[in-house]
Amino acid sequence: MTAPQLQHDPPVLPPRLDPRGSGPGRAGRGTATGGRPPRRRRGLLTLMAFLSCCVLFVTVGGWAAYSFINGKVNRIDLGLGSNSSGVGAANYLLVGTDSREGTDGKFGNVPGQRSDTTILAHMDKNGTTTMISFPRDMYVTIPAYTDADGKHHATTKDKFNSAISSGGPALLVQTVQSLTGMEINHYISMDLKGFKDITDAIGGVEVCIKPSTAPAQHFQDDNGRWRVSTNTNDPMSGFRGGPGTIQVNGDQALAFVRQRHGLPAGDTDRIARQQQFIGAMFHKIMGGDTLTNPIKIERLTSAAAGALSLDEHTKLTDLRSLATRIRGLSNGGIRMQTVPTHAPTRAEGAIDDMGDIRLHGNRASVQFYQPDDLARLVAPLGGKVEGATATDDTGGAGPTLAPGATAKPSEVRVSVFNGSTRAGLASKVTTSLTAKGFHARNAGNASALTHVTSRVAYGPGQEAEARTVAAAVPGSTLLPDDSVVGVQLILGSGFTEVVTPAVGGAASGSGTASAGAGSSAAAPAAAAAPPAAPAPEAPSCTY
Repeated sequence: MTAPQLQHDPPVLPPRLDPRGSGPGRAGRGTATGGRPPRRRRGLLTLMAFLSCCVLFVTVGGWAAYSFINGKVNRIDLGLGSNSSGVGAANYLLVGTDSREGTDGKFGNVPGQRSDTTILAHMDKNGTTTMISFPRDMYVTIPAYTDADGKHHATTKDKFNSAISSGGPALLVQTVQSLTGMEINHYISMDLKGFKDITDAIGGVEVCIKPSTAPAQHFQDDNGRWRVSTNTNDPMSGFRGGPGTIQVNGDQALAFVRQRHGLPAGDTDRIARQQQFIGAMFHKIMGGDTLTNPIKIERLTSAAAGALSLDEHTKLTDLRSLATRIRGLSNGGIRMQTVPTHAPTRAEGAIDDMGDIRLHGNRASVQFYQPDDLARLVAPLGGKVEGATATDDTGGAGPTLAPGATAKPSEVRVSVFNGSTRAGLASKVTTSLTAKGFHARNAGNASALTHVTSRVAYGPGQEAEARTVAAAVPGSTLLPDDSVVGVQLILGSGFTEVVTPAVGGAASGSGTASAGAGSSAAAPAAAAAPPAAPAPEAPSCTY
């Protein structure tokens, strides 16, 4: 039996959530000693909302199941357009929150909620699906809003994840729509407890962990105590296991996908973990006895239904359409991308060499983005980014370099810094640049190891040389900085390779980009096209 058409369904009055949210934003670092910012709330499963949709419709069918699920799903009044994903294009906002409600303090007693994971899923009418992830520490413009008490809040600059904690899901939706110029049609969210319950319902999954060659990471926790983390033993997330293939249940699965410290490439490795986990979970649901065991089906259905919150216009049949697209995760049918970000420099307004800024009177660690980088992701989907330069028909920034604007590699001297936690990266890239004819010098680690996008900073009179370096490092961005002598390459965790630069024309697709959100640099910076999106298949083994 299949689920009946929605127009024949009896009305359901599910519980309403307060769209306002309740919790202060997290602006400061959280320690009296000026250590790193609190990390316990970081890193939910990037695709948890997708998994819920898949679970609902690959495991159950029929009127009874439909009524049960529809009655347990929480509804939020957001006033979204109810464009059907079956006709034309539709945009889903998929959110994983760190709400501790219903966990009895197991994950800490932090009030309210923050968006640990936010994905804009664009389902195109041609059958393709593009998923764009927004880093939670992106420094963005939060639109003006009026809270439930009638108090008006003006437009402000803040971390991306402060939107939901300040103004609830409604403000998060407005923030994404303002950033991308894309209309959100559907909203789906899940919290910590929901993810754990679903994992436990299927009896856990197997994950594979590679031995790490990176040194242990030393850092201060929220209380100023020094901790040591590796990819197999992290006291902050609570994950312990590996290397090799291990079984993780709900608690350890949550720790596995939330871990941030001790991973060689930080957030990049964490995203790879999340992708591996979603693939492993999907494989177990489809390949084991979950779909043929009535007890397991009932347990899984109950967990998935209770974990979801939807906007008032999103129907369960919309989730079925999304779940169908999820099958593409295992065969390359989904394009996965993340907005490139970087730690701000002093030229962009940082108050120290760690990339901190002054935010609402406190010291805060944030990540800046280039409007052109975001435009390259959303323009092909019909979006428009304020502050981005003119784009070509593929959504990439058009070439702006005049013929002969770049220098020959043999004329370029560049200092190479490692701005990531990838051990030995500066040495490796220095060798590669030297092989391409550059006069490259290994300058060791950058002052901050939180860079994602590689960047080329250059001083007065060094623009041509800097553009040549950017052309040799795909995905890097250019930043004029009067405090820099010569040319500096700061490598981010997203670095892929060194290529032979094209000299004498519009080098390697470089284009003009602003110096970043909130940048104090006067001149615009050119940005090379970001590296191609990684293959969407879940990796079989990760750090």
